[in-house]
Amino acid sequence: KEITVAKEAAVVKEPAAVKEAVVVKEAAAARETARSLIHLAALETVAPQFPPLHAPSEPGPSRIPFIGARTSLVDFETAPFPYHGAVPGSNRPFLSAGDEGHRGHANFRGRVFWESPTFSDDRVLLHIPPGFDPKRPAVMVVFFHGHGANLARDVRDRQQVPAQLTAAGTNAVLVAPQFAVNAADSSAGKFWEPNGFKRFLDEAAVKLANLYGDQRSTAAFANMPIVIVAYSGGFGPTLSVLDRGGVRSRVRGLVLLDALYGGIDRFADWIANNRSTFFVSSYTPHTAGHNAHLEHLLRQRDVPYDSELRRSHLRGMVAFLPAGPISHRDFVNRAWAEAPIKDVLLRMEDVGPHYANTETTASLPAAALAGRRD
Repeated sequence: KEITVAKEAAVVKEPAAVKEAVVVKEAAAARETARSLIHLAALETVAPQFPPLHAPSEPGPSRIPFIGARTSLVDFETAPFPYHGAVPGSNRPFLSAGDEGHRGHANFRGRVFWESPTFSDDRVLLHIPPGFDPKRPAVMVVFFHGHGANLARDVRDRQQVPAQLTAAGTNAVLVAPQFAVNAADSSAGKFWEPNGFKRFLDEAAVKLANLYGDQRSTAAFANMPIVIVAYSGGFGPTLSVLDRGGVRSRVRGLVLLDALYGGIDRFADWIANNRSTFFVSSYTPHTAGHNAHLEHLLRQRDVPYDSELRRSHLRGMVAFLPAGPISHRDFVNRAWAEAPIKDVLLRMEDVGPHYANTETTASLPAAALAGRRD
């Protein structure tokens, strides 16, 4: 202001043309300064790796410290692969094809997949949504991908599994191991071993605490209940961890996304023997017959089931959800509902929202919202 006053005083007696020139020059300088500031702000803004999230403007009532989403592909010693043991139920080595230094595994169709490109990736996709608080009730979603998959390209980017957890706004984390890379194979690797899945989850607790940034949270992750979500060929590793994974007491629920391709008797036994958990199988017409068979086995075991999900309180529920002619390839993105993993998390009564998310609560049925308030 002082500069402007001084300039105005200096040009009081100058001709009008001079005064106009000074004003025009100052306006041009102001516009150039504004453009520079806008350009600098654009350079300093980091583009997000996932779809934009709607963070709350104020902390939730529990004063949870807001953290940004943390997603990483992490090496695991206990990952399913590499695996150099035997195929369960036989003395045949898993890598039975090829020569020393160039071993491979023959799948159920007799096709050989070589170890280096297919069974050597020991990475696991970890995701902690924004606002997650390990001190509050939480759940660990363990996702088993299908055939022909790659964690980054398919699970993270195409199927948007981390984004579904974030969109749910619930206190949940994601652990998704890599199985066979880009191959039609359902081998479980180290998850075939007794307690192999337990060792994997113990390591996951440490790695999640590292990602969260607080080693004191390791115990919370190590004792967190889990929900297994298996898509397509992920049914194979699922059967292995249910049979011999060593974490039966931690499994809260099981979700099959067009994944009932085998082991129907074993799934029926697990459901009948674990009535406090929930089981959801959603399917395309291609696997409708297998689901009908499982329904028949459950009737023989006097296990009731439904054809739709309750709006809340999934514990103890068994549901078969036909999804109609939806593409199998898109089933993780859209099954009985858009973003089915998000939908399941929203219906879990004991894993409440970790922050106020108006977009999430707007899509929740009124009865479910009432249950949350209660």
